[in-house]
Amino acid sequence: MSRWPLWLPHPALVFVVLAWGLNFVVVKFALEAWPVQVVMVLRYLLMVPVMGAYAIAVKQTYKPVGKEWFRFLFAGFLSTGLYMVLFLEGMSRVGAAQGAVCLATAPIWVSIISVVVGQEMGRWQLFVGGGIAYAGVAGVILMGSGERFWTPLGLGLVLASALVWATSVVLMKPLLKDRPAIGVYLATYAGAAFVLLPYGGMATLQFDYSTIGFWGWMGLAYLTLIAGAGAFTAYYVGVREVGPAKASMVAYFVPVVAAISAWVLRGDSLNALQIAGVVLVLFGVGLASVKGKKVEPTEPIGV
Repeated sequence: MSRWPLWLPHPALVFVVLAWGLNFVVVKFALEAWPVQVVMVLRYLLMVPVMGAYAIAVKQTYKPVGKEWFRFLFAGFLSTGLYMVLFLEGMSRVGAAQGAVCLATAPIWVSIISVVVGQEMGRWQLFVGGGIAYAGVAGVILMGSGERFWTPLGLGLVLASALVWATSVVLMKPLLKDRPAIGVYLATYAGAAFVLLPYGGMATLQFDYSTIGFWGWMGLAYLTLIAGAGAFTAYYVGVREVGPAKASMVAYFVPVVAAISAWVLRGDSLNALQIAGVVLVLFGVGLASVKGKKVEPTEPIGV
């Protein structure tokens, strides 16, 4: 039974929407100070003790046994490793709002992959909604203000990160059954090391940290503590208090916050056609998510 009235927005989920929406803008500022490889590795290494301490405090740890380890490590390889490389490399080449809109298509891929592997039944809403959402993505991208805001490579990388994240969510659905969500997430975390350390380990060791000013460190702290450990923790609090179905609705509001934040803080364009594109994306994702799910989602799109 929910501990929070369902008709009220839960404060933990409001925090998640604001933290993840603003995160797209903070990423852009942070990457002006930090090399993308160094940001990835430091965020990864700093989140481990923070999330671990929380899991221990709330008694939600989990240790895989036997052959489970491979499944957990592979899920982490995708969700925290390959996804993060594609996402941050993509965000270094696209605007904040455009990145948020592209990533918002991940739930569509979750549904499509779930149909392919037999976790869901195929339905017309999925395919029509997917087409509408990607028409909205095209509108947001094409109505931007030129090369300053995006490159084709950046667009492709962020869209690829959405596909990789969706794949990891489908893989993790069976792992979450009868297991604590935070404990499962932490147990998969080691798998990301197989991507992040070879990719950015040497750059992290050789980097001259004296070149980073106060705001550069604050940006890293935000990515790690606010949008990372803080938002993940708040999301799972929301799942516990209002249920996974309502908690998953944060995905519909994050692009809106990202677009407004990019407009206010970075001066990114926000015209009527782009707003219409965002609305199309959210409508398409919502339509594609109607019915058909055998397992309600409990994994957020981690940014």
